Amino acid sequence: MLIIRPVRHGDLDELVQLARRLDSVNLPAEPDFLSQRIVRSEASFAGEIADWRDGVYVFVLEDGDAGRTVGTSMVRSKHGTSESPYYYLEVSTEERRSPELDRYFVHTKLQLRSSDDGPTEIGGIVLHPEWRGHPQKCGKALSIVRFAWIGAHPDWFEREVVAEMLSRFDAPGRNRLWDAFGARFTGLSYREADHLSARNPGFIADLFPRDPVYATLLPEPVREVLGEPNETARAAVRILEKVGFRYLNRIDPFDGGPYYGAARDTISSVRERRELVLPGTPADGAGKPDGPLALLSAEGVHGFRAAVLPLDGDGAPFVPAEARETLGVGAGDRVSVTPLP
Repeated sequence: MLIIRPVRHGDLDELVQLARRLDSVNLPAEPDFLSQRIVRSEASFAGEIADWRDGVYVFVLEDGDAGRTVGTSMVRSKHGTSESPYYYLEVSTEERRSPELDRYFVHTKLQLRSSDDGPTEIGGIVLHPEWRGHPQKCGKALSIVRFAWIGAHPDWFEREVVAEMLSRFDAPGRNRLWDAFGARFTGLSYREADHLSARNPGFIADLFPRDPVYATLLPEPVREVLGEPNETARAAVRILEKVGFRYLNRIDPFDGGPYYGAARDTISSVRERRELVLPGTPADGAGKPDGPLALLSAEGVHGFRAAVLPLDGDGAPFVPAEARETLGVGAGDRVSVTPLP
């Protein structure tokens, strides 16, 4: 059975392997960094952090039959503090016209912005290719489990939620925007800058231009990828758009990937999440309905767990004995149901 649960230290090796498929600032393929992130995640789920703003929640998708961790996703309670601001490039336009020459132009401008009181950030979603297209909608489940957790604990998260999508890379560590823009102001390679920013992003404010930059001055191959997610991120964008996210006219200062965002309480997967009490008798495994799928989550004897289960004609989840045992819940326990988009 497929189960989504909090990451634990025994997942480190498989998490490193998954991270190598993404290698982003949220999930760099560095064992030491990921080990520290696992420690932070375990403390966050256990309620052992002094300030909720420091919370980091890493989820993994475990295939119990295969005995493997095959996917991951995460939530950071707050991205942007006085010690580590949230940096982005604001994308705007400027119209210029010359009546004498009968010329009209719309220029795109990039302006470095920062926030010391930033939003909640979701990210780090990776699914092993062999589990893509799975009938239990693994990619959607890894995305939606974050909103199920936010909906269960809204006071631990900001009112704005953002997600950064990776842009196109021509080769590992080679990004068009960085090579034409960031590298010229920092003297760093993309990979050096990306990994450094995970620990100390202050160099961005120190070295990036403070004034607006006209994208018109950038080569056409660079302009055409600004704000465009790469191919692997497009599916994630479609899921986020279905639950209420929209493009924020912000891009990442490093790779030009777009930021999508939504108000926490308007996200359909937060708003439509509902709680119910499990009945005394488990569902009959022979009568599995052919209804829409939903994420069933609970904080039972095993801690937080979630699984994808079908809904019957009345919208009630089909929860057989095996699922109850895996989730660590029984008759009379409260569970949450979050529809998959």
